[in-house]
Amino acid sequence: MKYALALMLCAVAPVLVSSTAPTQEPEQPTALTGAEQLAAMTWLEGAWECEIWGGRFQSTYGTPEGGVLLSASKLLVKKRAQFFEFELFLVREGTVLLVPHPEGEAADPFELSEFDAKARKAVFENPANDFPTRITYHRESDERLVITLDDPHHGTERRDLFEFEPVD
Repeated sequence: MKYALALMLCAVAPVLVSSTAPTQEPEQPTALTGAEQLAAMTWLEGAWECEIWGGRFQSTYGTPEGGVLLSASKLLVKKRAQFFEFELFLVREGTVLLVPHPEGEAADPFELSEFDAKARKAVFENPANDFPTRITYHRESDERLVITLDDPHHGTERRDLFEFEPVD
């Protein structure tokens, strides 16, 4: 009898313990700091080209090494540069900023508003800017980088879509 009771307790005890033990919540992913977000933007790196604005748009993105990512772009129409821009990505007060320099002149910064390292996507916004007020960078595949300029803050329908392919 004692033996049967001991066997029954051994069989029931784990069930009782597991049903009364506090359940642990699954760990939530921790948000990345601005520096970590910028460091994860290695997917922008490379030389890219696409057709837009009546010409060939060329962009080169460096690495985020050292806490700064730089880019240089130009629009070629009939073999002549019609537009150029530099971009500076950096972290200030914990926030990733994009500071465009169209025609070499610094413009107001855009703040990182959405970031998904796994999807290789970063969205920057500046509601006070005229156009664009939002710039989205999305590395859709190894062979495709899409940059979208749009204006959800002023209700305009304009949307410029840069569908880049890597330069060989």
